Amino acid sequence: MNAITNNRWITIIILLMLTANIVTLVLLWTHKSNNNSLPGQPPVAGQVFEFVTKELQLNAAQQQAYKILREEHQKGQRALQDSIRKAKDIFFALLQQPATADTQIQILSSKVAEAEQQLEIFNFKHFQKLRAICNADQQKKFDSIIKDVLRRLAPGRRQGPPPPGMEPGDRMPPPPQ
Repeated sequence: MNAITNNRWITIIILLMLTANIVTLVLLWTHKSNNNSLPGQPPVAGQVFEFVTKELQLNAAQQQAYKILREEHQKGQRALQDSIRKAKDIFFALLQQPATADTQIQILSSKVAEAEQQLEIFNFKHFQKLRAICNADQQKKFDSIIKDVLRRLAPGRRQGPPPPGMEPGDRMPPPPQ
């Protein structure tokens, strides 16, 4: 009789654990489909599009114009990111050489910096165009949310509130040397 009771309890415990695991997996899957990015990773571009559209309360025509701007921006940005990656590959290939002249290091690092500068200018112009499709009230709202938008797009940035004494969007001071 004691063995039968023990088997029943073991069966009940196993069923409870199995149910808890299934519920956990379902919650993870549904949460993941609602939130397409993991904590610490930059959000998917569509999330930023939705955020901007909602915050600025863009009308249908503005949303269509913004969608076109975003698609153009993504195409151009890919090309610029490829050029940055190629410039960095060439630059770091210098590590394979036993002796590299400082002038060569300076020249190739300048090419990386120029490519990154082109990307920053391209991004700036994209946001100028976005601001231009907004009416006066939306432009004021745009000016107040742009730091948040940029923070959402920045890879590797710390999520959450800023450290004490800093405002959202402020940059951290350089480390002491």
